[in-house]
Amino acid sequence: MGFLICRGFASAIRRFLLWTSLIAALSSFLLPEVYGQESEAPAATEQSSEETTENSPATESTTDQEDSKEESEPEKKDAAKTESRPESEAAQNSEENTDGDAGKSVTVTPIVESEAEQRAAAEKAKSYDKRVEKLEVTGSHIKRIDVEGPSPVVVLDREHLERSGYNSVADVLRESTTNSFGSAREASGSNAAGVAHVSLRGLGASRTLVLLNGKRLPSDAVTGAVDLNLIPMAAVERIDILKDGASATYGSDALGGVVNIITRKDYNGTELSARQHVPDMKGGEKVELNLVTGSSSAESSLVTTVHYRQNKKIFARDRKWSAEGTSTLGSPGSYRQVNGDGSKEPWKADALCPADQIRSTPGGDFCTFKYADFATTLPDLEQLSALTDYTYEFNEQYRFFGRVNATRKRASWVYAPSPGIFKVPAAVADTLGPGSTPLPGVTPGSDVEIRYRLIELGNRQSVIETTAIGFLAGFKGEFFNTWDWELSSHTNRVHRTDFGVSGYAVEADLDDLIATGAFNPMAPAGSRGSLDSAFYKPWQESVSEISATELKLSGELFDIWGGALALGLGGTFSHEAYQDIFDPLSVQGKVFGNAGSSGGGERDTQSGYMEISAPLTQNLELQLAGRHDKYSDFGETTNPKAAMRWQASKSLMFRASVGTGFKAPAMQDLYASTSEGYPSFIDHVACEAEKTAGGSTPSCTPQQYLRISGGNPNLKEEKSQSVNFGMIYQPSQMFSFGFDWWQINLDNVVGLSLEDATKAELAGANLAQYGVVIKRDSSGYIEEVTAPLLNLSKQEISGLDVATEIRHKSKLGLIGFKIEHGLIFSYKQEGFPGTGFKDILGERGLPPWRNTATLSYAPNLNNEMSLVARTVAGTEKTVKEEGDLDNYTELDLQYNYTAPWDGTLTMGVKNIAGSTPPLDDSDPNNQLDGSLFDAIGRTVYVGYKQNL
Repeated sequence: MGFLICRGFASAIRRFLLWTSLIAALSSFLLPEVYGQESEAPAATEQSSEETTENSPATESTTDQEDSKEESEPEKKDAAKTESRPESEAAQNSEENTDGDAGKSVTVTPIVESEAEQRAAAEKAKSYDKRVEKLEVTGSHIKRIDVEGPSPVVVLDREHLERSGYNSVADVLRESTTNSFGSAREASGSNAAGVAHVSLRGLGASRTLVLLNGKRLPSDAVTGAVDLNLIPMAAVERIDILKDGASATYGSDALGGVVNIITRKDYNGTELSARQHVPDMKGGEKVELNLVTGSSSAESSLVTTVHYRQNKKIFARDRKWSAEGTSTLGSPGSYRQVNGDGSKEPWKADALCPADQIRSTPGGDFCTFKYADFATTLPDLEQLSALTDYTYEFNEQYRFFGRVNATRKRASWVYAPSPGIFKVPAAVADTLGPGSTPLPGVTPGSDVEIRYRLIELGNRQSVIETTAIGFLAGFKGEFFNTWDWELSSHTNRVHRTDFGVSGYAVEADLDDLIATGAFNPMAPAGSRGSLDSAFYKPWQESVSEISATELKLSGELFDIWGGALALGLGGTFSHEAYQDIFDPLSVQGKVFGNAGSSGGGERDTQSGYMEISAPLTQNLELQLAGRHDKYSDFGETTNPKAAMRWQASKSLMFRASVGTGFKAPAMQDLYASTSEGYPSFIDHVACEAEKTAGGSTPSCTPQQYLRISGGNPNLKEEKSQSVNFGMIYQPSQMFSFGFDWWQINLDNVVGLSLEDATKAELAGANLAQYGVVIKRDSSGYIEEVTAPLLNLSKQEISGLDVATEIRHKSKLGLIGFKIEHGLIFSYKQEGFPGTGFKDILGERGLPPWRNTATLSYAPNLNNEMSLVARTVAGTEKTVKEEGDLDNYTELDLQYNYTAPWDGTLTMGVKNIAGSTPPLDDSDPNNQLDGSLFDAIGRTVYVGYKQNL
């Protein structure tokens, strides 16, 4: 494994150096020599997609207090800004002021001493204005004078991030109303422990594109989506959420939208901060420490962020919503006779099983196990991250920028002892009962299957260590006054190891111990024997990486009816690779309680894109974009997009867009070898049989079944069609209202619903034509399902985003009120061919709406309070006949105090009312939906930040 780490790291470094050399070589052809030349324009801070944009009718900003603070004490704040920022930035603040109209600026020329100086200053200001007014907005490759664009973008600025009370990017995004159905958090019990995602529009984390400063990040080798925990929160300046399909701009994965995380730049000084989170129930404590230091001048900027955080684990037994989790794989266990013709008798609970632990079903009696007493729902998590951004301006036309980031993360979790089913031959089975006799109810000479949990080996424990490292280097500049260019190369690599510490056994050694009588799983506890000689430590190692080089240009072509026709175009070459390696015994399926499939692959992608912004009138803009991507594995695809923006008046703007998108098949889905898993779903064939027979119907609730699957090299891309129409009304800085209606249709979706497959089987469909085989025992219950990955599913989803904000300023201070509402109209899905579209909206885990209401109050510049109410709509229970789950509202309270010595004290309570998330008692083993609700409970936090 060490060799693999070194080899992969060396490979990443070689590629990075190669592309950096190429950049330098190409740059010498693009521009004349610039070293030693004097800048002929005032130095300006970089204005690009990596900078903070103004609040405007087209950009929904979360900043509540900025305007009020500037209006309350303008001289005091401006003076503080000028003293704390570099000279160039202070110059920018003094030269550019905004009036009451959003997006409109007034330039004031500074006083100079002579006419020559005045003329020179005028020329400099003219050139300077062209630069500072052009911004690159998320969702477009064309730099714009105004930030208003045809695409809906929500901006979460640094003030919002600090006010949220969260210590990770994932936590902030998870609470967004555009994260419609929730997303994965740092759960225990799998090789994805400690990983967190975001899923815009509820389409899945792998269909949300995550960018860091506009550049693509590698997907996790296990989950197939970007792990947001690898990005340190303290390094983030803002987060842009593009709520529209964007494959025509960015390529694959941007079906549900784009999250662009912008890091901090142009910072002078040192910032130290710390925060502590303490729940009122046991476990889940959090600690966060941050250091930000920066140095900026007229020519350069260097900002470094160091972030440390530690999250403590939570045991299922310490939360009432998870304390009752049970399993039918227990100790004592259950057994059944296997007849000579292969048929099997109903299960029987071990005679030693306590009566209150026996669960009777039509398939037999099972001895249950309360795994919640042993398992963690959230893991221990420790993370250290560092990120450095550097820019250097040679002159007005030529700038260098670079970034280095690294993260080291360690997650450890505990789960109940390994469960499983093993077959015992007749010669041994005849000796498992009392006095070395056959088990009760078993015919002598018969084979036996035993469901058992290896408590003798203790709990399963795993430690997952993740190392992520990234490099970025590039040059950007201007030519012909109205054109911008950028050439960059970046590489990012994520390496992860998962070590099993305890709780696993080699099946062959286990069989030998049973065969020799050294271990008898059906004997009384304490006299079963030892399993130490069968103990095994499984492991998994995964690597994912991406390297890309991109050249892009944007500028003005010529004037048309409403202004200059703008063009943006560029090309990208990228290389992706992944490896997922399990220990040999797990691959062979010889480890009791663990299985895995190794796989690996790589691919190259060549992409070209073009975008046109045409001002048809002064108030009407048409945007056309298109992108062609050619992959070395599955083929090529072209995706267009058309968008329009109409500024009906100074305060009213309409926007609309239509386009196509795609998601390239994940390399894990293409190249993974055959593996086994135990997904939970309802078997509708067995459910209907139990209903017909009368009595209990356990198959009508989700059960775990063995699934055999693997990669499919013949997968094609998923395709989407998206439509968006929206409006923003902002008559003043004190009021705004906006909405966006949207619809997304997906075809060729990879994967299938096994539950829908059982529905198709019930209807008489031929599953074999799709490669799906459901094997049942003589009683009609599923033994195993073989289901390859195929482009079979379809989805249609539509909804409405509504946001309104009101602010009122009086002698008592500034009061703000903001509501964000995400409404889903329908979510139709065909999970298996022939089953037809079904609207599954409102089923468990698919709430029809989410709402966030924020009330803020700032009596002065030094004090600010906010109360946030987050509501998730109720849904049906897993077993619909057992009722519905209620709406859930969580209240968060926070207070900020800004001290005269440039320090900030933050105090707050998450879930101040101690509300209990809705619990689904119809699914006792999974009562809490961890994607929508956290398992922490009410939490008090205190933080302090000091600027030095």
